[in-house]
Amino acid sequence: MKRCYSLKRNKEFRRTYRVGRSHGAKCMVLISALRNKGEVKIGFSVGKKLGNAVVRNRVKRRMREAITPLIPQIKDGAKLIFIARQPIVEESFINISQSMRYLLKKAELLCESAPQDAQGERDTQ
Repeated sequence: MKRCYSLKRNKEFRRTYRVGRSHGAKCMVLISALRNKGEVKIGFSVGKKLGNAVVRNRVKRRMREAITPLIPQIKDGAKLIFIARQPIVEESFINISQSMRYLLKKAELLCESAPQDAQGERDTQ
């Protein structure tokens, strides 16, 4: 995930927590707020209950890598925070990716057609 897509400031996190809606899955929770315009911003929250720093950083790396291919499909102006739950430590990468896709669909933040698919269709016609 490129750095331009990440929520960096505490102020951004607090605002998203305050105005956002929450959707849950087995291994994570998604808090999302949608603005009219702007780019997608994504943050990750992994608490100390999950384990030591090594475990928490591995979970964040896996979550960042799982969301990267989904970023072009997310609606513009979305502010997202993914909060890790305990079962994510033992989850496979594929399950983490599927959970993220499920939460984005549940929050109605995925576009119907990906921009890269639309580009490919234009080239073939």
